[in-house]
Amino acid sequence: MNTIYKYSLDTTSKKFVCPNCNKKTFVKFIDNETNQYLNDIDGRCDRESKCGYFKKPDNKCITKSITNCITEVIQPTYHNKDLVLQYRDTLQKSNFIVYLLSVFDVKSVLQAIKTYNIGITNYWHEATIFWQIDTKNRIRGGKIMQYNCNTGKRVKQPFNHVSWVHKQLKLNNFVLQQCLFGLHNLTNISKDDIVCIIESEKTAIIMSILFPNYLWLATGSKTRFKQEMLQPLKEYNVIVYPDKTVWESWNKTAILLNKQGFHIQCSSLLENLDIEDGGDLVDFLI
Repeated sequence: MNTIYKYSLDTTSKKFVCPNCNKKTFVKFIDNETNQYLNDIDGRCDRESKCGYFKKPDNKCITKSITNCITEVIQPTYHNKDLVLQYRDTLQKSNFIVYLLSVFDVKSVLQAIKTYNIGITNYWHEATIFWQIDTKNRIRGGKIMQYNCNTGKRVKQPFNHVSWVHKQLKLNNFVLQQCLFGLHNLTNISKDDIVCIIESEKTAIIMSILFPNYLWLATGSKTRFKQEMLQPLKEYNVIVYPDKTVWESWNKTAILLNKQGFHIQCSSLLENLDIEDGGDLVDFLI
């Protein structure tokens, strides 16, 4: 039976001071009935590698009785398909694409834009949209992120620049149900091909340019490497490359999923490399 949770993490870009590390990187839980913040200690710090604070509330589910104890399930919302073209075929610049063009040839960058439907928005000046599109070509959400055009690094000051298209469009009743970034490309490969998963959308795109013989997908968060997100890949051969210091957590999940019929190898490549904690394949290769 599907459940609707009473509390969920805030999906806006607003951050608070973390009760553990005292950095303004704390995401609070929201009461989904009142749409108000729960308290100052229940939530997750965005510094997953350097802090790792994550305190969950008593997450009771909400059920709406109809007849015979049937539960009314809230369905996800999907964006109109025209939005992808609207935000892709534009004369605006994107800091992220400017960075890609400084590292790779134009043909490779244009192919990556087409493959992943990379969008551009002035929600923040010259920001990037990473669309989450499932295997049925349904647009589940558009994640907005800002990058430094010279370094390719995310802009985190004076706040972490992460938001969503439904926030930009003020779609207040939009129900976000995420999927893996790049998942729509799964229909273009066979079951014998290898699927590679990392955490960052940026890294998935860059790795697709460097190693185009593999399908590169991204979870979008260290905490989203879980069965709900990986279910469409159950019959595929999967290699995952967790960020440095995250291998133990992802490997435990991979072991559990393999017992349920998945085929996942969890690479420990980054654990032994001289890169900073939280670093990924791009930090190693570029």
